[in-house]
Amino acid sequence: MWHTLPIMVLGMGDTMMIRRRLIVWASVSMVGLLLGLGLLPLGAQDAVFMTNTPAARLQAFATNTPSTGAQPLFVTNTPPALIMSTPEPLLLATNTPQANWMNAAPDAPIGRYALRRWDDSSLTLAWIDQVRRVTADSPDRIMALRLFQQEITRRFPGTPRSAANREALLNAMLAAPVGSVDVRPVIRPYVEAALNELQPPYDVDSTIVYKNLTITIAPANLDGRVGKGAVVFIGYTPDNGSPTYRDVAMAIIDEQGVYRVPQSQSPYPVVSSTVHSSGLVDNLNGDSLNELSLTVMEMGDINGQLYVYGWRGGQPVNLVEPGKQVIYAGTQRPLSDGSGFAVDEYRLDDPAWGCTSSRAVVWRWQNNFFRPPTTLPDFTPLNTLACNLSAAEPLYAMPPADALRLIGNLTAQATADDAAAAGRAAIMVAMLNVLDGKPDVGIQQIAGLSTGTQPGTWLDDQVQAFKQAAAAPNSTPLTLCAALEAASEYGACDVNAVLTRLFAEQPFSRDTSIETQAAGLGLQVVNQTTIKEVGKVDRPAYLFDLTGDQWWSFGPLGKDQYTAEAIDTPIGFEAPQAALPNILTPPQTAYDALLVRNDPAEALNILDTLQRSRAGTPMDSAGRFLRALSLDLLGDRRAAQPAYYELWSEDPTSVWGQLAAAHLERR
Repeated sequence: MWHTLPIMVLGMGDTMMIRRRLIVWASVSMVGLLLGLGLLPLGAQDAVFMTNTPAARLQAFATNTPSTGAQPLFVTNTPPALIMSTPEPLLLATNTPQANWMNAAPDAPIGRYALRRWDDSSLTLAWIDQVRRVTADSPDRIMALRLFQQEITRRFPGTPRSAANREALLNAMLAAPVGSVDVRPVIRPYVEAALNELQPPYDVDSTIVYKNLTITIAPANLDGRVGKGAVVFIGYTPDNGSPTYRDVAMAIIDEQGVYRVPQSQSPYPVVSSTVHSSGLVDNLNGDSLNELSLTVMEMGDINGQLYVYGWRGGQPVNLVEPGKQVIYAGTQRPLSDGSGFAVDEYRLDDPAWGCTSSRAVVWRWQNNFFRPPTTLPDFTPLNTLACNLSAAEPLYAMPPADALRLIGNLTAQATADDAAAAGRAAIMVAMLNVLDGKPDVGIQQIAGLSTGTQPGTWLDDQVQAFKQAAAAPNSTPLTLCAALEAASEYGACDVNAVLTRLFAEQPFSRDTSIETQAAGLGLQVVNQTTIKEVGKVDRPAYLFDLTGDQWWSFGPLGKDQYTAEAIDTPIGFEAPQAALPNILTPPQTAYDALLVRNDPAEALNILDTLQRSRAGTPMDSAGRFLRALSLDLLGDRRAAQPAYYELWSEDPTSVWGQLAAAHLERR
């Protein structure tokens, strides 16, 4: 679902252009989001980061819902005279021939092939071919394209140089699955062309529509020249009306009056199915210049990440201390002395209950970067029902009556925000009543819960598991507990905690076999052995069907009873170790070295270290291509050429073999 969300003006100083303005609050569902220092793609599903600054609400840009009228894609509070448009569509080539890639092994010896000598057209054709092969369900194709684009950025910046080639490539990119292709290197010239042709002012908020581009402008004092800088939000809408591109960037008008939107390499990639984002024209360090603060949050994460970009040396740069990340949720709060900002960082301490802790972290502007304190504060659990119940664990190790009383006291103070924890507590209350000898009460409580649960939710899964286990023949409290434990991740019962209490309160008798007494509880023996230790009496040990991988020993320490103890898995009964893979796969750090840090030497070192650690184990095709490409980027053509050729020869039908073939030409 796509949403239209508000653009909010967050505040403005009178003399120093110290402004804090929310410029983007968008909604984009995507496979990947690449955050750049120059052009910073921005996608969001819902607005999740708000501020505490009084705001004047403005209607926002639309999302990728098909347009129903001629109204510009972005709507601002700019008077109509400032919305400039050129209605003719951007013409894209549609019949560009595909490159003739080789899906078979080379038909000549290695000496007949050399590294390809690229020109603008051959490189563009290769690029288009890689883009057209990308599918949303092919991570290898997506990664291969990212590596190829990284190579082009490093070796052939500015490609494609031909306008026709650029249009053909852009057409292919916009047809690819959303988020799978980094469009920035190709679309930037169109953005600059639009700005230079229409020449919008940078001292007022405005929106321009140029062919298929829509650009919303938020003034920003980036380099001390008022009215010469802005943060722009870019949308590209193809002729079919389906927006497939969203971007945010810092832009300037240089001393010669040329509109520039510089592009830099991405310092950090974020890959997920849905990403929340928001951007602010900000001033967090108390100087007279504005920054772009960009918050990105992957759906389902407890924190987002804040990026702060400033204009330095004629280009956007990351102002967060190198190697550090601003992790937070909520709102960043400017410090009163203008020397930085504070954020609240959260941590999930107990996923079963959903107990979260937090800490406030102050980032101060020191020596040209925002820096955190040397020693970070400790996390403190939030005062919520989830954390209070989590602190009371293990509840099943208590006598049921005591646990029921404690849960009742805590849930009596629950609020609407505690719904998830209250639902888990309700299932536990029903289970504890069963363990307390009141199964009818527990079943009645579950019946009451079942009328309000949504199918497919954790709570509904637990309710249905309880009802089915309770209705099963020969049901026991332990089989009911085990059903809850198995029905969901973090099920609302713990068989081994229940057994800890039962074995202490009702120890097994030495007059009857352990197997028989276990069966009375609903436990079946899976495995058994005898524990023999010097200086100790021999103890039988059992693995039961409902206890997972937890073994229990029964020491004949009393005259009439066994003393039960949860023990480590006995020697000889450990789960077999997984066999080492018979092929090496490059770790993510190797890709990050090339794609994030632009360091092929580091990537090569990571691959070589992995290979040395498993001498004799071959590298997979992805690793072999990454190695060949790293050698190529380092200028070691003598080593790169045979690496490409051997990969192509031995795996010609894979994406990696085909991309290796694209790097060679027959002499």
